Amino acid sequence: MARMFTRELIDESIELCNNDAAHLERAKLLTGKVILRALDAPEGKDIAVTYNFASGRCTGYDFVEEKAPASFRDAGFKPMLDGLARITANYGTFVKLDKGEIEPAAALNSPDYKIEGNMVMLMPLM
Repeated sequence: MARMFTRELIDESIELCNNDAAHLERAKLLTGKVILRALDAPEGKDIAVTYNFASGRCTGYDFVEEKAPASFRDAGFKPMLDGLARITANYGTFVKLDKGEIEPAAALNSPDYKIEGNMVMLMPLM
């Protein structure tokens, strides 16, 4: 499996999603920023990726990679001002989700997975 949270894999994923009509239909209400933070990634790094969406299409992203523990770990989050949602988990949790080793509902109930944002607005987008 390729290492997650690399610029190359992000670029490939965005291209696949932006060219998938079914995905775009499901995500058509998604407009705004979504932040994913993977802590304790390989090579002792923390990674934060801020995705920008317009009607389900990813229009770009910002990528930050710092030595763990990164300065952004302590950054506050203001829903709607900073983004629609911020999801923080250790890198291993994201890998398990990607491999299907844990279900999304189990991740939501895990202390290793934190989602911040306006949950009333986020639920229809999930």
